Amino acid sequence: MQIKTKIEHKYHIVLLYSGGLDSILSAKILFEQGISVLGVKFMHPFFHGIQTFEEKFYYEKQIGINILELPTDNKYIKTIIEPQYGYGSQANPCIDCKIYFLRKGWELAQQISAVAIATGEVPGQRPFSQRSDAIKLIEKRSRTVDRIIRPLSGKLFPQSKAERDGIVNSEKLYSISGRSRAIQLKLAKKFGVTRFESIAGGCILTDPGYAKRFLEAREHNEINIETTQLLKIGRHIRINGKRVVVGRNQKENEILENSFSTGKFFLINPERKGPVVLVDGSAEDKTVIKAAEILARYTNRECIDTFEVRINAPTGVTKIIIPNTANPIWVDKLLIKI
Repeated sequence: MQIKTKIEHKYHIVLLYSGGLDSILSAKILFEQGISVLGVKFMHPFFHGIQTFEEKFYYEKQIGINILELPTDNKYIKTIIEPQYGYGSQANPCIDCKIYFLRKGWELAQQISAVAIATGEVPGQRPFSQRSDAIKLIEKRSRTVDRIIRPLSGKLFPQSKAERDGIVNSEKLYSISGRSRAIQLKLAKKFGVTRFESIAGGCILTDPGYAKRFLEAREHNEINIETTQLLKIGRHIRINGKRVVVGRNQKENEILENSFSTGKFFLINPERKGPVVLVDGSAEDKTVIKAAEILARYTNRECIDTFEVRINAPTGVTKIIIPNTANPIWVDKLLIKI
């Protein structure tokens, strides 16, 4: 499948841009050589947050290159669910992910007549995908052998075609390796890079908490674009095979209500003194009642005998009256809490 986009400017190199320090520095190093670079940021669903238009404009101005944001497709989601080369320490299929992005980036480079694809890769920085054997495998499977420029570590690799052809000056590339970021931070100061995404940020699949939820959802065949975002927020509980999500604060309540309530049971205290609770729209009545008890458990309540829960379901609005149990034991001792 070709990436459909209209690009009128002539670019020499397509850079896989993440917003992290390594990709920013890579852009700077190439820009300093007078090379025209197009940064491509694939908008996969596993970012910790969402970059605004203002942030994108800032980074373009800071780096000196244009940044093209491209969405991922269903094939990417399938790659994450069934990685050929397995997961890393958590739910991160880094090798398969790298193959996907390099292949797509090189397809775009060919479409716009660019001669190479660049990455912020540093050998040894990530033990799963940046070992020498993994790097060779990724190049081969992504069909980018001899086409990758690595501005931060290029001197550690054989020259690419773009280097041999004189488009990229190999002497102005670096030989960084290992997990320390000391050299990168010095380069950031040298190039005047004052703002970049956190070193600890990046792919949320490496986060143990998110990974646990992701793998559990994968076991229940629930992974899709919506679920990947829903897993980022709330308390997650499985009842009778259905996912129940409880907002932990006002912000999460608003996100659940505004972005995820369609097609689900939407439980809320009419006085809005507690959390929002979402339940799969196909759940049986007994599961919805249990979810109402969970809402009661996490709600600040008056000393009354009963507790009313309003349910905005796909079929209309209903109410459930449940006993005002101060601390239902079953809520605190759930068999499956994710």
